[in-house]
Amino acid sequence: MKKHLRMDMSKRYKIIKVILFSASLASLIILFKFFNKAVQPNVIFITVDALRPDHLSCYGYRRGTSPNIDKLAKEGVTFLNCFATSSSTAYSAVGLFTGRYLMIGAEHDSFNNILDKKFTTLAEYFKNFGYFTAAFINNSLLRTGKGFEQGFDYFYMDNSEYDAKKLTSPVLNFLLYKRPKNKPLFVWIHYMDAHVPYHFEEQYLKAFEEDSLYKENDRILKLKPDNLEKDEFQQKWNSRGFIPPSVFQKNKYSLNYYIARYDTAIIYIDSQIGNLLKNMKDDTIIILTADHGESLGEHNVYFAHGENIYDEVLHIPLIIKDNRYFKGGQRISKSVSNIDIVPTILSRINPIWYFFDKHKFDGIDLKQVGQNANLPRKYIYSYHPWAWSIRDINRNIKYILNQNGEEELY
Repeated sequence: MKKHLRMDMSKRYKIIKVILFSASLASLIILFKFFNKAVQPNVIFITVDALRPDHLSCYGYRRGTSPNIDKLAKEGVTFLNCFATSSSTAYSAVGLFTGRYLMIGAEHDSFNNILDKKFTTLAEYFKNFGYFTAAFINNSLLRTGKGFEQGFDYFYMDNSEYDAKKLTSPVLNFLLYKRPKNKPLFVWIHYMDAHVPYHFEEQYLKAFEEDSLYKENDRILKLKPDNLEKDEFQQKWNSRGFIPPSVFQKNKYSLNYYIARYDTAIIYIDSQIGNLLKNMKDDTIIILTADHGESLGEHNVYFAHGENIYDEVLHIPLIIKDNRYFKGGQRISKSVSNIDIVPTILSRINPIWYFFDKHKFDGIDLKQVGQNANLPRKYIYSYHPWAWSIRDINRNIKYILNQNGEEELY
């Protein structure tokens, strides 16, 4: 009798466990669906090609280059020390859109299908979460066929390449008139004007040519000789200590002239970002960053990037406006990486999914950084086909290993 009673109790216990497990699972599914439906704000992701943070007013620059970006920084959180995974667009954008360190070898120098389809992109995650995804691009390295179009319902390519106004116009037309009304939006906009030859309007340049910065620490440079390199691409774009033909303006050899052109390009982009942001709802999540920086004379490289992995080409701005996730006006000095952007956004959009899938990413949720939590990493990596670096974020040490075996420590 007691034996049968024990068996009955054991069966009952198993049944109770099954019921409790089923109830817990059902609750998780309901909660998952609730968050997936309820927490779906529009997300605007702005990347600016070759944008240095130290040439933005909100990062302490003496010129007033960025009034609209400054306003965004006051409303959001500013990461003062964000570093790209690479100093070239295609390489850096791979980490930027996957949240992973995906090292690209020299065999990919043609930049063909650089983002393999086996890797899930930020746009694909958004699409899976029920978003309508759209991209507005004016950099040919990111055009269809390179892999960055994966996950986008709409992919607009502006062939003029260097005019923020011509890119902003179709973005606004889409947001105001053509966007689907029944889905939240993820929109990526990539501006190219801060890339050589530094597209701008003349009215901005005149003001800078008369300020105090224009006269400080100037140098007279030389145009790069035609016979310095065999490769046609490198002849045009690489510096090697000279003014690259891609940026050269007739009879202009002053370092500060080209820096002023660069700054005026930033003002021009900023004006278009202002036009864009004034049409955004207050609960829209806005992320602004860059693919990489720009050499403006450091390490004897002028008006170029992709030739090394020093900080002038890795240090990028990162500003996130999200009223629910970050306190407005925060300025965070801890070192972070552009691979952190994907997990930060996804954790915000679908926290339950992210909790179970965060192991997929090398990046971390930056909310931890904002809360001064102990970070689950000590190092940040960057790379190029011929150089690799590791940064100790606690001791502020950076080690570079070059392909020829040379080592550098900073």
